Amino acid sequence: MRIIEFMYLVGYLTERCIIRFKIILKSILLPTPSENPPEFKFIRKLTKTPLTIHELLSLRLQIMFLLYLLVNLGALLLTNNPLYIIGLGILYLLYIRHDITQYKEFFIEVSPYRVFYYSIFAISFGAFLGYIVLKQIATSVYYYYGYLVIVFAVVMAFRWYFKQKYGRDYTYGVVEEIKGDVVKVFVHDDIAANVKPGHYWVDAVEDLEIGRVVKLIVEDRKLKGAVPTRIIEVYLTDQSSQSSTEPKEETE
Repeated sequence: MRIIEFMYLVGYLTERCIIRFKIILKSILLPTPSENPPEFKFIRKLTKTPLTIHELLSLRLQIMFLLYLLVNLGALLLTNNPLYIIGLGILYLLYIRHDITQYKEFFIEVSPYRVFYYSIFAISFGAFLGYIVLKQIATSVYYYYGYLVIVFAVVMAFRWYFKQKYGRDYTYGVVEEIKGDVVKVFVHDDIAANVKPGHYWVDAVEDLEIGRVVKLIVEDRKLKGAVPTRIIEVYLTDQSSQSSTEPKEETE
């Protein structure tokens, strides 16, 4: 009797594992938009400041891309087999496709993030594979110098394309504090404007109230990203800093 019960338990657990595996595999291969955001248990432990779902998703994509680069660099040091690079590339591509597709409703503007991360994946994947090929045919150090120049040119070309397609010199923020002639504005992570999330102090304008969405001009600073510098529009609908900063129609 005990053996029968044990075999039944093994069969039941095996069936549950298979069902769970199928659900996970389907979610990875055929992701669909979710109504619920991920929990971010690990990332919340790393950050000391409260972040919105949009910021957490962006931060997770950044961390995973850095991890992808580090693992690939390790693979290049240990082996010249391109299958490792291809395998890692497939896994990472499935990951970013899953994250961006399943949680696209939680990005303030998903298109720039989709294009950016797919593109930098393609560039880095091609660069790693190209390096393995180069190691097999290079007869001089100048081959490597030339290859670095080509990779740099591709990166700069993509940077130019991305700025032309999605780049803008403004972003949106939410008024959180007013002190005389200055105001503290919370700005979401904005890859199109190259602005990092955080609080920024700018000069106050008329019709400001705490909770209102404002449109801000940003100033690009080399190697430091862009920084909001002044308010150019005030939107009449109040919103909290934890919500989207997409503007409404009424403005001042």
